[in-house]
Amino acid sequence: MIHIPSDSPFYSKRRISSMTALSKALNISHIELLNLANRADHMYRLASTITKPDGSTRQTWDAYAPLKKVQRNIRRNILDYVVYPAYLTGSLKGCDYKTNATLHAGSTIVINEDITRFFPSTSDTIVHNIWQHFFGFDNEVAECLTKLTTRQGELPQGAITSSFLANLAFWKHEPALQASLRARGIIYSRYVDDIAVSSVNFLDKPTKTNVIASIYGMLSRHGYQPKRAKHEIRTSGQRMEVTKLSVNSKPGLSSAKQSQIRSAVHHLEQAILRGEILEFDKGPYAQTLGLVHLLARFHPGKAKKLKQRLLALKSSGRMNMYT
Repeated sequence: MIHIPSDSPFYSKRRISSMTALSKALNISHIELLNLANRADHMYRLASTITKPDGSTRQTWDAYAPLKKVQRNIRRNILDYVVYPAYLTGSLKGCDYKTNATLHAGSTIVINEDITRFFPSTSDTIVHNIWQHFFGFDNEVAECLTKLTTRQGELPQGAITSSFLANLAFWKHEPALQASLRARGIIYSRYVDDIAVSSVNFLDKPTKTNVIASIYGMLSRHGYQPKRAKHEIRTSGQRMEVTKLSVNSKPGLSSAKQSQIRSAVHHLEQAILRGEILEFDKGPYAQTLGLVHLLARFHPGKAKKLKQRLLALKSSGRMNMYT
């Protein structure tokens, strides 16, 4: 039996021990549920294909309506009753990449690791293990839920239920790893497939090697591989980032990102002066305003003047429409 530390995710609702109980929980008949589970592999459309800077691609999937409705009920009636520890921050209510970065703000050293092909590597075996052993559901129930939440043997990125299950991929060993690091004054967090550890104290080379080996060991035990190209160690004498936010003091956007937002406002002003933009509720204006709102989350003083410029453009633009 594996001993799980107290700072672990846990399911706060009654266990589902029969297909009848599952059908009731998902508000669908037993027969309809089985039929849907058996054809779920073919009920997805490719939502997007993104090519990354390293040449690899990432595909996201969207379930068709009947399956999507059931997945929404799985999330609402089962997954939303999981209580997650603070070190898990990906795609959870009240958490985001800023929450994740804040955990490491003001550190002396930050180590970042990434997981190779995280969603495709999360197999139906891993997902079945989550449903049966983490949730404690009956085997038949776990098999049905696994079919409803995987696609062709993998966890489909983009599906309603996938990010929640991704947070539970390491439920057996992650709490023990986090507790072990915490006992040594080292902070651990995971934002989906981005792992970060940090410390306010100096870490010597043997300690750094041990920390990295511990993370790689956890990944290996669950059948994952680290993305070596994303391995990064930075200290406070450099710009330290976690989920692309600076953590040298409080989380902030990089200088390049701030410059990009200022440039976007300038280009928008020029386009409006040339009469190229007439709409303010969508398109380039709305997109640029969204960037300024992003800046305001981290640097409200810098964003204030840019927002005033945009509001002035909107006011003058609408006045010109009626003259």
